[in-house]
Amino acid sequence: MQETVILTHADTDGICAGAVSLSRFPDAGIFFTKPVSLAHDLKHTEAKKIIITDIALSKPDIPEILNLFEKKKSEILYFDHHPLNKSVKNEISNLVKLFIHEEGVSASELVYRYYQNSIPKERVWIALYGAIGDYTEHTPFVEERIKNWDKRAVYFEVSTISLGIKNEEFSGYNAKREIVRFLAEGKNPSDVPGLVRNAKNAVNREFDLYETIKRKAKSFERIGYVIDLPSYGFRGSSALFAATVTNSPLGICAHTREKYIDITMRTRDYGLKLNVLAEQAAETVGGSGGGHPHAAGAKIPKNAFKDFLKALNDIMK
Repeated sequence: MQETVILTHADTDGICAGAVSLSRFPDAGIFFTKPVSLAHDLKHTEAKKIIITDIALSKPDIPEILNLFEKKKSEILYFDHHPLNKSVKNEISNLVKLFIHEEGVSASELVYRYYQNSIPKERVWIALYGAIGDYTEHTPFVEERIKNWDKRAVYFEVSTISLGIKNEEFSGYNAKREIVRFLAEGKNPSDVPGLVRNAKNAVNREFDLYETIKRKAKSFERIGYVIDLPSYGFRGSSALFAATVTNSPLGICAHTREKYIDITMRTRDYGLKLNVLAEQAAETVGGSGGGHPHAAGAKIPKNAFKDFLKALNDIMK
């Protein structure tokens, strides 16, 4: 049995939160998971200590996950910033060794703040990368600490991760695991061989993608959407561009899977709470959804896309 296993998300914040954790526990195993897979992955993870970072709880899976928290003999430490109701937060706090939860703050910041006295102070760079990459840089912690560094260099490194992992060479878990290890060792994203080149390629592809979406986006009342574009790694950008080119407050990028439709949502109207919209509209059609107020997603049945759009519009009204 491993001493420590880190379960984290595969986006920029998850990579950085995992890297801070690995800096504290350098012999730990690194595994990537996501909300819909957490129950399965947690069930099959055997370690004395399990660190979970940046993983939201999928509403249908909450009872099973709480049961696993109770039954697991591992010491579980859970750092997260996704919306949770008070009763679930209280239950988790009673079942795990440590539960640190704060909305509006990146998981990277939460993990760094907890371990900062046990790791090199320069690892704060990783926390800054994760916060900026997750659009949660306007916290007192980040705004105070970014004054100590060249902000332009920090943003360059963030862009290197966030854009670089969109390309196929770094989209897989093994490649992302290498990024985590580089960061945990005190290196920068631009030190990862090939990552800067892939980030530049991603920028070029995003400009091309915008032109494609101008031609292919459709609108449904207050929603702009695109379906089954080949650029799966650019889901967030595609959703935002769908809103932009249709002059809609809400944009959707949908991908059809074998048994369901994968929905990514972005907004140009920060008055909308996409996590609430995604959850309520998805439940209306027998799916599940959630995320952050300005970046959310859902998983819905294959034949339910039009009903999902209608539900979203009705809720916005």
